[in-house]
Amino acid sequence: MQRTTIDMLLGRLDAAPPSEGATQELLAAELQRCWERVPGVRALCVSTADGRALAERLDGGADARRIAAMANSFLTLGETLAREIELSHADYATVCTARGNLVLFRIHAAKPLTLLAMAGPDTLLAALLVGARDCAARIGAALSEPRTAALAEG
Repeated sequence: MQRTTIDMLLGRLDAAPPSEGATQELLAAELQRCWERVPGVRALCVSTADGRALAERLDGGADARRIAAMANSFLTLGETLAREIELSHADYATVCTARGNLVLFRIHAAKPLTLLAMAGPDTLLAALLVGARDCAARIGAALSEPRTAALAEG
């Protein structure tokens, strides 16, 4: 990644930009942490705004590429609907079924990301919401630090 003179003067980027591997390690560690903290989690996926999967942990044969694209579209639709009916910004979106629940959170980083978390019917929706919200907040905070802000742009 090339740094502009303005970026360097404003101190937006460190002297050595972080590697894409560091992003993957950070995302993998946070997904693992969420997996361990929320009993019954079956799927976690972090994706870009254009629907590209950056990191995932999925039970079963789910296709991370398809899930990432649909997750971001669903969350964006929920955010747009909330604005359109003049509620406010949407904090998250949920899908509840007899076989489990799915929650989607926007990760606020240099470029927005989406976190999808899914758990089976034995996991309380509240536990899934809290675990996913905390995971999204930790990833957003880590990617907003000066040294790692450029990672979300990759």
